[in-house]
Amino acid sequence: MIERYIEDLDELKRSFIEMADMARKILSEAMEALTERNVEKAEITYEYDRLIDLKEIEIEEKCVRILALYSPEATDLRFVVSILKSIVDLERVGDLARDICETAIHLSKHPPIKPYIDLPRMLVIVNEMLKNSIMALLRGDVDLAKEVINKDDIVDSFYQRLFDELTEIASKDPVNGDIAVRLILVVKALERVGDHATNIAEYAIYYKTGDVVKHKKAQEYLKKLKEAEAKKDENGKE
Repeated sequence: MIERYIEDLDELKRSFIEMADMARKILSEAMEALTERNVEKAEITYEYDRLIDLKEIEIEEKCVRILALYSPEATDLRFVVSILKSIVDLERVGDLARDICETAIHLSKHPPIKPYIDLPRMLVIVNEMLKNSIMALLRGDVDLAKEVINKDDIVDSFYQRLFDELTEIASKDPVNGDIAVRLILVVKALERVGDHATNIAEYAIYYKTGDVVKHKKAQEYLKKLKEAEAKKDENGKE
């Protein structure tokens, strides 16, 4: 029973790695299709998203099976729960890559309005975040997970700069306004990939420590609110 349990956990890890690799691949190829103006690659990559959807279902079933058969506790339970949550983020990365493919197909019909310089740089960062968040979860590496979370600010900075630049192009040149807006959507998609990588990094911390990092600011706000209410009640009793 124990040997089978360990084998199932190992198989879950392997499937998760496969899905992560698929998500990173589709994102990179979608961006290549965009920057290379390669319609054929965009169309092939678009269809690849269906395989990620099927992989999500497969991993979900494996997680449910482990939970039902073995009733894992403590660290193992948090690991399986973290995998269950993380595959949702990976599936969304696939969806975002598919959206980029649609944009790549549309923009291939028009001349570029600016060189693709910052977009590939932004891709490098979010792809690294995605890779490291997966490694952090599989290894239970809290320090690596925190590095991923801290890099989200860099991605946000890229997003804001490109958003401002493209908005200015759209306002000054209405003819290219549609192209600029579509590129803004690509930038937003990459920013969202950074958010999904951050989510997985937060699950890595939860898996290793049991600490729920997600929505921590909201939790801190509620704590301060309760403290203020308690203080108010004490003053009212005096």
